[in-house]
Amino acid sequence: MSITHSSSPSASLTEHIITTYGALRRGIGYLAIALPVILTAWGFIKYKLPPQDSISAYYHAFVPTAQTTGLFDVAGKGVMRNWFVGILWAIGVFLVLYRGYGRRENTALNIAGVLLIVVAMFPMDWTCGTSCPKVSVHGVAAILFFLAIGYVCIFRSGDTLLLLKNPDAREFYKRLYRIIGIVMWVFPLVVTLLEFFQLRPFGTRTVFFIEVAGIWTFASYWLLKSREIDRSNADIAAASGELERTPRKSGALRYWFDPTPALEEK
Repeated sequence: MSITHSSSPSASLTEHIITTYGALRRGIGYLAIALPVILTAWGFIKYKLPPQDSISAYYHAFVPTAQTTGLFDVAGKGVMRNWFVGILWAIGVFLVLYRGYGRRENTALNIAGVLLIVVAMFPMDWTCGTSCPKVSVHGVAAILFFLAIGYVCIFRSGDTLLLLKNPDAREFYKRLYRIIGIVMWVFPLVVTLLEFFQLRPFGTRTVFFIEVAGIWTFASYWLLKSREIDRSNADIAAASGELERTPRKSGALRYWFDPTPALEEK
């Protein structure tokens, strides 16, 4: 993203705001990439904790010692619990603080951020063994989170695409956003089916690998979106007042699921 430098205070402040906004967007992607890496690598290096069967298991996972008498002694006291909760909280707060280019995008991101915090605050069941309930707050919140992000990818990612002057570039980003959105929607369905029927086609860590793929797909959207906005200078156009909202469509369903860009140049 090219920004014209100026000695005027207003230009310097605008540049600072745009840089901060871009850093927030990239920070979401980098934190999502780091989550499974930190949990597995640091957990093993510092605590000799073996890779777990799922990302959520790191809230509870521990290395048994002679003083450990049972699962109830360590439930919720996992050695990587603080990292798990802290990174989810950080991503969730970033999603809430990030202001989407349109009301629908912003609302969906706010919902996704709150849901991710719920995922962190309501951990998976650990001590119930084979009698664990099929439905939990943790699981439902995770599914709804990916559905909300999928909605943003499919229906709201195009709000800034018209600012790209190259039609081939617009089509490239549009196609990738749709693929990412569909993956976001399919991912929780796959994990739910695997958990419900206790299927492990790729071994005991099947769910873990699928979760990592879903998390990194989420991260790829934010890094790709950052690249697109850098190319189109959308942040600069928004900060300069060069954009305005398009007229709202009537009807709730038509309004929420209308992929027409929410912004246009003045």
